Amino acid sequence: MSMSSPRRWLWFVLPIPIALGLARLRFDVEVLNLLPAGAPAVQGLKIYQQHFANARELILYVHTADSETTESTARAIAERLRRETNLVAEVTWQPPWLEHPAQTAELIAYLWLNQPQEAFGQLTHRLAATNLNSLLATARDALATSLSPSDLARLSYDPFGLTSLPEGATGSAPRFGEGQEMFASADGTFRLVFVKAQSELASYRECAQWLQAVRQMVNEAVPPAQQSADGVAIGYTGRPAFVTEIAGGMERDVTTSVGGTSLFIAMLFWLAHRRWRPMLWLLALLALILAGTLALGGLIFGTVNVVSMGFAAILLGLAVDYAVVHYQEALAHPDLSVPEIRRAIAPSIFWAAVTTITAFLVLNFGGLPGLAQLGSLVGVGVGLSALVMIFAFLPPLFPDRKHPRPKTTETNQAHEPKPSPPLRPIVSRSVFVGTGLLIFSASCALLSGHPRMDATANALRPRNSQAYAALETIKQQLNQKREPLWLIVAGRNEGEVARRLGQVAPLLDEAVSYHLLSGFTLPTALWPRPELQAANRAAARQLASERELLHVCALSNGFASNSLALTEGILDVWQKASAA
Repeated sequence: MSMSSPRRWLWFVLPIPIALGLARLRFDVEVLNLLPAGAPAVQGLKIYQQHFANARELILYVHTADSETTESTARAIAERLRRETNLVAEVTWQPPWLEHPAQTAELIAYLWLNQPQEAFGQLTHRLAATNLNSLLATARDALATSLSPSDLARLSYDPFGLTSLPEGATGSAPRFGEGQEMFASADGTFRLVFVKAQSELASYRECAQWLQAVRQMVNEAVPPAQQSADGVAIGYTGRPAFVTEIAGGMERDVTTSVGGTSLFIAMLFWLAHRRWRPMLWLLALLALILAGTLALGGLIFGTVNVVSMGFAAILLGLAVDYAVVHYQEALAHPDLSVPEIRRAIAPSIFWAAVTTITAFLVLNFGGLPGLAQLGSLVGVGVGLSALVMIFAFLPPLFPDRKHPRPKTTETNQAHEPKPSPPLRPIVSRSVFVGTGLLIFSASCALLSGHPRMDATANALRPRNSQAYAALETIKQQLNQKREPLWLIVAGRNEGEVARRLGQVAPLLDEAVSYHLLSGFTLPTALWPRPELQAANRAAARQLASERELLHVCALSNGFASNSLALTEGILDVWQKASAA
């Protein structure tokens, strides 16, 4: 069997791993995956994103000069988005208890059931038949004398004071009629609209298409001409916006860097050799090397990080050197065959590739996964480019030099190495002057101070990011200039988490007293307490059975039937809970 047979089989076998790698290849645009996976802070962020953050939620802000225009614009956008049920699952632009009062009753009923048995016993005593008239008279007098709008709104729909939860419960849950600070600024000129996608938005292309559809619907609700006339500013942030920007930036960067580098290589090759055929063949092999490296990366890693896509421009600059060395050697020795040229320079190419591969593989010892994968991809690409350029670049360009030619004495003498001519004095002086200037410039730069290091996460942000700009605007308008510290508490069941929350609270109180923290919020009151709910179930059932008595007493004390809607909703929840 000839030596060319194994090579033919290699060309038939090589597409198999490439096809498998391309089929397995996925692009990762998550910013958290660029950070060290073993760092506790990164693990906490990933846990938060997995269990608490909504990956399908887009945050949209509306900012105008007056509160009325802001509110009407936000309402129009929300109503328009809600009609697209195939794209949008949910739209929230104000506290849910204002749009869905029934949820208010359910929340209050749940908070009461979650209280200690003593606190629920005080509520039972307050709603005893002997105390109802006094309780309702106090509410009626407060309505007549109070100047507080919140008290007037609350007592008009809650004459029995069921929204007056114990002090421990009101710390975590917003009070009745409050909570607008989560959706609007204090002056009302800035509002948030939360839009939840109907689909999972698993890929960056789905995020981009969905975001484009949302933008189109927003423009239908508030046409651009109206936005300009009314001074309406609309911004988008959240995971769909970030993923769209990062993925779009990745595509533009890869296209620009690869296209620009390829164009520069082609221009230099043409200026040096003035031949179309080797230039086009070189560009074709470079494209093959990039595709093969990306396929092998997909086969090895499965998912390629957005930062590691920078390997393309680096690899092009390294791979072209191997081709130019081969081509220049073939032109310098026209009597040598391709195998002879290969045997002459392949060892040097091999060791140069080994050195480059080793240097880039060292990046795997760093802490950033994106840079480690970048080093691995460059290493794989350098090895592949060395093999391709050694075995595939010259044969199509010199088909008549595939086999060695008979050597003669004249040929041997003609191709003996000749000593290089000495440099002219002016060239020699230029080299020394240029070297001296380079050393002087470097010394001045170092003496003026070392380059400043950016230790913040800003280096991971895309340039000119509208999503980040929108997020900063939201922080500024809602007075959230300081980043919160998230404390994640885990446990085997609800009871264990509740106990740990109770242990954490005194420690955080102590940190506030020492001015280490300005404040904190724990979901202690909202956290399920099955044992307390079971203990309060009988008393809740008793209160639900006295529904008619409460209704008669409220009417006899001057309250209308519609003022008891919240009370009826709470009693309904308690009745269902006691029957469960």
